[in-house]
Amino acid sequence: MVEITLQPVQIGTQSEDTEGRLAFADGKLVAVLVRLSAELHGANGLAGQWCVEAGFGACATDVLSVWFDSLEAARGWIAEQLSMSR
Repeated sequence: MVEITLQPVQIGTQSEDTEGRLAFADGKLVAVLVRLSAELHGANGLAGQWCVEAGFGACATDVLSVWFDSLEAARGWIAEQLSMSR
């Protein structure tokens, strides 16, 4: 089973979306997650959601195309992506 860890980090996005997590699978960086701010995303209902800012390998995706209600949901998506790539 893959160990997925999420390390808190501030991201220099040049916007209000600065709260982030570095997602590691067995010690390898697989994604950078960012939490969408109320200032920028409140009107479209995405405030507070987590999204993939950058993904690598099996977690590669278009920027802001995958959203999660929680970090646990993001962790589950990462695990699923990794299991499908094996």
